[in-house]
Amino acid sequence: MPHRQELAGKIIYITGGTGGIGVPLVRMLREAGTQVELYERERDGDLSEHLDGLCEKLRNLKPDILINMAGFNDLNYAEDQDYEAILHLNLIAPMRLTQAVLPAMKARKNGQIINIGSMTALIPLPHLTGYVAAKAGLKGFNDALRRELGGTGITVTHIVPRAVKTAMNSGVKAEVNARTKVRYDDPEKIAARIFKAILEHKTEIRFGWPERFFAFLNTNFPLIIDGGLQKNREIGEDVLNTHKTGKEKLHETDQIFTRRTAS
Repeated sequence: MPHRQELAGKIIYITGGTGGIGVPLVRMLREAGTQVELYERERDGDLSEHLDGLCEKLRNLKPDILINMAGFNDLNYAEDQDYEAILHLNLIAPMRLTQAVLPAMKARKNGQIINIGSMTALIPLPHLTGYVAAKAGLKGFNDALRRELGGTGITVTHIVPRAVKTAMNSGVKAEVNARTKVRYDDPEKIAARIFKAILEHKTEIRFGWPERFFAFLNTNFPLIIDGGLQKNREIGEDVLNTHKTGKEKLHETDQIFTRRTAS
């Protein structure tokens, strides 16, 4: 088995490194002696808005390893989602950043690109249409790129977690997850598995036995999954409609208060 010492001195660039999985992963990488560079939203601004500048930075930095972890989801009705924003951060950004690091990796015949996907790309869930589309696209991109780079010395790794106990699974999503009895993984354990995948140059890591089985069923018997997810759809609609009603009532209260104050 490869040793962590093999990472010593390598330059690693990671987006999403300040999130729930990113923090322990960055710690593990630094403890292994790597030079980790982070894109920090609070310091560097919105990644989607600064993508051109970051691509230029990566072309000059020439990292040994790129980890595309930044992303967000929106559990909502299809017509209410900002598809452009979701696709840009979850799909376009990692594709563009990958383009930026490939020339240097090809020149030295060595490198690794890690894309953080999602089990929802393999088991598409209702009310996550934008996120599912983005992560399914990332899965396809990852597979095609891995095959294109065969024999170059560059490893392309796809990490496919199920639900993780992070801020991404809060609010409405947390309520739906609780009612549908979604199983969570600990961020520290996911980070440790990603670290191991980097060491072992794995091509794909999928989490959760039930989820892996359902992914198989979705590929081969999608109508079974269609029927099985109708309960999830009903729960999602109930939660979304409840929150929507609550927001409408709050808006009405604000309007009444505003009118009274104005008079």
